[in-house]
Amino acid sequence: MSPEHPSPPSLDEDLRSFSKELRESWESLMARRAAGLVQTDKEELALDLEVAKRLCTALVGRPKQLWALAKESEVDISAWLIETMMDLSHNGHLDEALALRKDLGLLLTSIDRVVYRPLLLALAGQHEEAIKEAKADLARTPDDLTIADHVATVLFTCSQLSEAERLSRHILTRSPSGSHPHQGAVQRLVEILHQTGRHKEARLFLSQHGSPSEQSGSPRS
Repeated sequence: MSPEHPSPPSLDEDLRSFSKELRESWESLMARRAAGLVQTDKEELALDLEVAKRLCTALVGRPKQLWALAKESEVDISAWLIETMMDLSHNGHLDEALALRKDLGLLLTSIDRVVYRPLLLALAGQHEEAIKEAKADLARTPDDLTIADHVATVLFTCSQLSEAERLSRHILTRSPSGSHPHQGAVQRLVEILHQTGRHKEARLFLSQHGSPSEQSGSPRS
């Protein structure tokens, strides 16, 4: 009987050198996240970008090696690349973030569902354009809860809390418990309730829905 999930392919020899660099960067990312910090070290960010660009170039034509390298390095490489793009945008390097997103799009299908372009715009401070693009996406695919979750995140990032709350509550009623859109809606609503001074409501909401980590059984990757 075949296993439910196939094993990753063997890692090509020329990719092994990435393991140490990825692991060191991932550990730094995990430490920042645990402390609630964002990336402010420009030298470290420049190094991460350089590694990410080399990695995407090396993986052209063999996207399955992304999986093999993730196993070898014990790093969620897709998540690391996403975080690197977000860090670039947050630090004002939107062009570099979008270029890296384009490179990653050659490796991953449905790139908009993995790295949402309007969110990168929002993080770079281009709120008007981010909201315009996000709302256009939602209008095109009103029943796609993954896109709706991305749009709600953009609205929240751009401090459009009322709209973010309405959309998040809509997602909550339409998405299965434990799904990514459902978890995203729960996390956003808790933050919105606290930011708008509704602390008692936030506690009640958590008692009814639980935290995203409790739903998934593990922290956000």
